[in-house]
Amino acid sequence: MKIFSKKLTKDDLADLININKLKSIVDKPFGLVRSRKEILQQKKEKTDMKKFIKGLLIFVGVVAVICGVAYALYRYFTPDYDDAFDDDFDDSFDDDDLFEDDADTEKA
Repeated sequence: MKIFSKKLTKDDLADLININKLKSIVDKPFGLVRSRKEILQQKKEKTDMKKFIKGLLIFVGVVAVICGVAYALYRYFTPDYDDAFDDDFDDSFDDDDLFEDDADTEKA
């Protein structure tokens, strides 16, 4: 199986080896620069994601505070109907005392 169409000499082989060495020497710094660029891009994406999450949490917190204040104001300004209900409920217990007096008079 022939790989090359012409016969390789020692000089051709030495040129191929040198070209490969030269490419590896040249590619190493560019490979490091590319990887640094990729690392910086990943760090930027992480910081962007952190900023987004931080902004989202601040927004949710502000909405929760506004809702809490609105609920507190609502509870403060609405009348409390429980007091009237409790008074009516206490009055019904007082009516039971009237029936106890009737039971005492029947026994006597």
